[in-house]
Amino acid sequence: MQIFISHSSADAETAAKICDLLERHQTPCFIAPRDIRSGKEYAEELLNGIDRSTAMILLMSENSNHSPHVLREVERAVSKSIPILVYKLEEVSLTRSMEYFLMTHQWVNAKNDGNQVDLLRFADDLKRTGEAEASAIPDGASKRTRHRFLLPACFLSAALILCAGIFATIHNIRNSTISPVETGDTVVFGSYNGEPIEWRVLRLSDDKKQAVLISSQVLTMKAYDAPEGGRFNWYESTDYWSQDSEADTDFDLQILVRGNNDWYMSNIRAWLNCADEVVTYTDQPPHASAMAEHKNGYQNEAGFLHGFTEEELSAIVETQNVTRHNPLYDSETVTTTDRVYLLSLEELQWFDDAKISKYALPTQSAVEQDESLWYQLDYNDFNIKECSWWLREPVEWTSSKCYLVGNGYTGELLRQENVGLEGFGIRPALTVDLRKAVFR
Repeated sequence: MQIFISHSSADAETAAKICDLLERHQTPCFIAPRDIRSGKEYAEELLNGIDRSTAMILLMSENSNHSPHVLREVERAVSKSIPILVYKLEEVSLTRSMEYFLMTHQWVNAKNDGNQVDLLRFADDLKRTGEAEASAIPDGASKRTRHRFLLPACFLSAALILCAGIFATIHNIRNSTISPVETGDTVVFGSYNGEPIEWRVLRLSDDKKQAVLISSQVLTMKAYDAPEGGRFNWYESTDYWSQDSEADTDFDLQILVRGNNDWYMSNIRAWLNCADEVVTYTDQPPHASAMAEHKNGYQNEAGFLHGFTEEELSAIVETQNVTRHNPLYDSETVTTTDRVYLLSLEELQWFDDAKISKYALPTQSAVEQDESLWYQLDYNDFNIKECSWWLREPVEWTSSKCYLVGNGYTGELLRQENVGLEGFGIRPALTVDLRKAVFR
């Protein structure tokens, strides 16, 4: 027995609060993306959620009115004869398609003090209809058929009487600025490689409306950027592996044979910020053949955000990041707009403020993916469980090295490596709007 809550991603905060209030009173709900099981098809999970529900509560707003996803959910409920309660968040002029499906359904106005009467009347009507239909079911009808007749009335009577007491106050908390999380908390949001991602709350905005999250663990091992010449420490039959080579002092050559440490141009930034199945790289793609050991290429991998739902993507706030340039640029810094990013040296202070360790373990999936085996070697030889992870910060007076947070092998927190090395970890960070984000 459950109620399906249909809503636009823009109204996710209100939907989550309704869901929470109902479930606090033992009324189960299905709400996306929370109840979408990891590794399952999103659309199929939604259909199953609707089919198994005894009623639908539709949060009607301009956003949901024009949402093709919400329309498909409503159409499915109508086709399955599932009762729909339309909870109106604001005045809207229905689209023709939405009007067609909702013209015969009960409406409740979130700002109308009389909504309790409307809800009770709706519940009573459902109960009377359900009892009449139940009495007409032949004794030999299947359990599934009897369920379709009986549950909506008896379940919704209790649920909607409850709603009468709580919906009148929902509009007062729609714009609440109270953060549901604190720094240091662990939340689940989005997925990578079919697995849900755990994040730590690293920082909260002053108004508590936004939070900076960083993945609890290293999610994958990847090079920061591939050498522009297409082969690490080689170019046009010249070997630059030896110490004191020309590549140690020539900034243009460093980029050519060891990769570019400029955050704006990096392969890893392109991958992290892409939600598509195919990532477009503006310069040398991260082919395995370009890496130091020809491992961990990710040119064929879908963008990092590809596993996030539409609702989750809408909750991510685009962040203005200021990052130091390398010596080839006239300006000292570059400003980028990122949905997902790596941290800078300065932003490591947030760990101290939140009382969170800077060291990180890799996920099991990251270890299994790592063809370089660099992590496994450190683990086997020195029993080091932590994994080094990239920062977006360039090393001064180089064009091919970035800083990393180390694995604790030495007393130094930081290490410096050429960005074309493929065995180091990626620990993404992002900023979310806490009024929209729904954590699992």
